[in-house]
Amino acid sequence: MQKQDNFSTPDVITNDDVISLTDILAPLWRSRWMILLVTLSVAALGLAGSQLFAQYKSEGYFQFGGAIPADKDKEPPGISFSDFKRYAASYMTSERFADFVRDKKLETTTGIDSLTALFASRDGLGKQIEPIYPFTKLDAKELVEQPKGISNNVIGLRINYTNRSPELAQQMVVLLGRYVMDSIAYQIYSDELQFKHGEIQAKMTWLENVIITNQELLEKYHRKGTDLKKIVSRYPDSTRQASRQVVSVTEDNARYLSPVTLLVTTEVQASEANESIRKAKRDLRQYALWLEYYDHAKVLLDQTKSGETVLRGLESVKVSVFKGKNLQDDVIKEVYNMITIDNQNAINLYLEKCRFIAGPNLPAHSTARPLLTSAMGTVLGLFLSVLLVFARNWWRGNWQKITG
Repeated sequence: MQKQDNFSTPDVITNDDVISLTDILAPLWRSRWMILLVTLSVAALGLAGSQLFAQYKSEGYFQFGGAIPADKDKEPPGISFSDFKRYAASYMTSERFADFVRDKKLETTTGIDSLTALFASRDGLGKQIEPIYPFTKLDAKELVEQPKGISNNVIGLRINYTNRSPELAQQMVVLLGRYVMDSIAYQIYSDELQFKHGEIQAKMTWLENVIITNQELLEKYHRKGTDLKKIVSRYPDSTRQASRQVVSVTEDNARYLSPVTLLVTTEVQASEANESIRKAKRDLRQYALWLEYYDHAKVLLDQTKSGETVLRGLESVKVSVFKGKNLQDDVIKEVYNMITIDNQNAINLYLEKCRFIAGPNLPAHSTARPLLTSAMGTVLGLFLSVLLVFARNWWRGNWQKITG
């Protein structure tokens, strides 16, 4: 009896199990017009969609024209990294942008809604506003040591924005540059006005103590001078003694100058105390003017959320503070001139030197790629049409079995 092999395969393969190339190509050839129509339709739809939703990207380079804040005259140009992180934390918020829009009355500006939505998104403006440094990390690796006089402060910003309209993309880049500088200036003056106000009050208190101390010294010198004059009158011969002559008073050789010399010294010390009092009173008058100016500036700061509005409004604050004051007085005139110089320097730095040095450009080409989109649409259309042909043939061949 022959043993049967359970793992053997049939020796005969029927023709029903063989799929020939003709069976595949024949239905495709019969449906060639449908395949061509579907392929061209999908490619055309892809191309039309890419053009319909095409985006235009505008880009500009915004520079910081000097050391920021403005009082850092000896610092290298730009913003230190720590300060920039503080400023960025402020201007990246949607609340700060909303304040700027309300202050500048930009609610009806075309495209402002999409920009507002970008601020409120998860990513925010991280990709639209990028800091620029004098040298990159790669440059730092290549440099043996950092060049003298050069720091890696943030010297500018690379700002870009993408929109379906090239003109609108350009306008939004300009608006973002203006907004960032406005926010930085507002943050700087908000910090400075708060700090200066308290600092001036502390200095005024210190000057009052200086006056009190020197007045006490002045009284002491007057008393000492009166006593010395009495001594000189009792010893008239001392006036003929040389100023270098000394008088021994105790057994320990404690020596004193002649009474006349001591009298002269006391009068000189009294004169110095008088000068200190006069200077302290002069400084006190000037600090009082500065304090009044900063009080008015704080009111302006509370009325607006725009750094540009604050900068341009400080001149009006100065005029109101010094209205009715005698500008012929050198003490008052000096403060007036100092405030004028500070305001002019601030406007020159924040509103004129800080500007776009390249762009923002008006994009001529969109982000769409017609050739790539057409090629992908053609491939996708061909695949879908072939799949549709085979699906239709299968349905026709198995319809009887399914319904029977």
